[in-house]
Amino acid sequence: MSQDAQHLPDPFLRLTAADVSCAAPVFVQADDSVADAARAMARAGATAALVRPHGRGDDDARPERLGILTERDVLARVVAAGLDPAATAVAQVMTSRLITVRPTDPLIEAFSRMLKGGVRRLVILDAAGAAAGILGEGDMLAARGESPLALAAEINAAEDEAALARAFLRLSRLAARSVAEGIDAQAVGRLISHMHDRIMTQAWDLALLETLPAHGPAPARHAVCVLGSQARREQYLATDQDLALVWERPEAAPEHAGAWFGDLGARLTRILLAVGFPPCPRRIMLDNPDWRRSVDSWLDLADGIAAKPEGEGVVTASLLADLRPLDAPALSDAKCCLPELGTALRRELDRRFRDSALLLKCMAREAVRFSPPLGLFRGFSPDKDGRLDLKRGGVFPVTQGAKALGLQHGLEQTGTLERLEALGRAGTLSRSLARGLCEGCALLQTLRMRAQAESLAQGETPGNTIRPDELGKIEAERLRAAFKLVGELQDLLSASFALHLMA
Repeated sequence: MSQDAQHLPDPFLRLTAADVSCAAPVFVQADDSVADAARAMARAGATAALVRPHGRGDDDARPERLGILTERDVLARVVAAGLDPAATAVAQVMTSRLITVRPTDPLIEAFSRMLKGGVRRLVILDAAGAAAGILGEGDMLAARGESPLALAAEINAAEDEAALARAFLRLSRLAARSVAEGIDAQAVGRLISHMHDRIMTQAWDLALLETLPAHGPAPARHAVCVLGSQARREQYLATDQDLALVWERPEAAPEHAGAWFGDLGARLTRILLAVGFPPCPRRIMLDNPDWRRSVDSWLDLADGIAAKPEGEGVVTASLLADLRPLDAPALSDAKCCLPELGTALRRELDRRFRDSALLLKCMAREAVRFSPPLGLFRGFSPDKDGRLDLKRGGVFPVTQGAKALGLQHGLEQTGTLERLEALGRAGTLSRSLARGLCEGCALLQTLRMRAQAESLAQGETPGNTIRPDELGKIEAERLRAAFKLVGELQDLLSASFALHLMA
């Protein structure tokens, strides 16, 4: 396939859940036997059935009241377990939590939900919010014949860095096609982030498979965590390695733990470079000992930053405030991997940062450091090359400002849009400002991603700038409005954190 063909608009990526044919759901009762449920599924030619609680009316199709029973559940949880299908109630083996999708949701969003939930079926809702069908991977594949789920399976099956590199390249092409077809930037960002998570987890697995034979068992359980836009699930086409590693206090020889995890970090960094992740210009990578620490060392670092926030310490705190652990690898000795360690560390870091009013001020000050590129009479103010930096003057002030406010108010959300929505619900931001900033962020990210895709298509390194004279009239006006809202957020931050009192 030619390079041009790889970036042609792809109609498949514009399909919504409503565009995919799926049969009406089969319903069974929680107290039915598995044998009866299997017969009902067989009569309907279905591979899954929705489960109503005992005693509910036949018309109760609210997703929060339902479970799901699949052919795989019958095989794995009943037949393989040696249970009697006729004597086993559906409630004993069903899955109680449904993952849903609305008819208007794009398929790329449906794929993201499948990947995040680790499922191959979604329940499609009708206009009233009731279950109207079961949307399976096969239904979605029938709409095209290729799928992000197939790419995820390829990643999971990768046994070396070359296989991961091929998957990484395919993901870049999928993302570029999404941009060419005008898919929502937030949905594309989530999908890319989910895929990058999987690639990084698989690379972690490969690094462990090298480290364990060379140095023996891990001296302590550990977690690999992503930072920055990857942690916020806002990753686009310009990416690098922003990673941190944390391990429990070892029972003996802490210096051995440092050496062991140093080797693991170096191997994982090498694999990610070979796969296609470029190095982080600021060396936020696992071959850098500053980003490999025990829990105690990370907390000591946080205490030091909170007590005396300045310079690089404020930047470090901003990165750690987004920290999110990767899932544990599957192939190697996963007993030494503990993602929950990263989750617990994030909570402790947040608590320490939140208790430092001066640190929060410094983080908020970072969000107002760069003004939106607007001149007199709301005209654009491009740089000497006639370009606007969408990240510096738009995306960064919003992500950093939402982060500072989120920490101040004890929010658990890490995504920028989720933080903005939560701040709007709490009254910290007016609902109109929160909604406008969400819409403005979506526009900024869409324009940024489109420019990055064009750079990649021309063999250039993707960046964050655009030429405003290449925008249409309506798009340019929307961009000016988005920059104006960024300025309003910066004014609010300056007032809320009394930034005028800082030296």
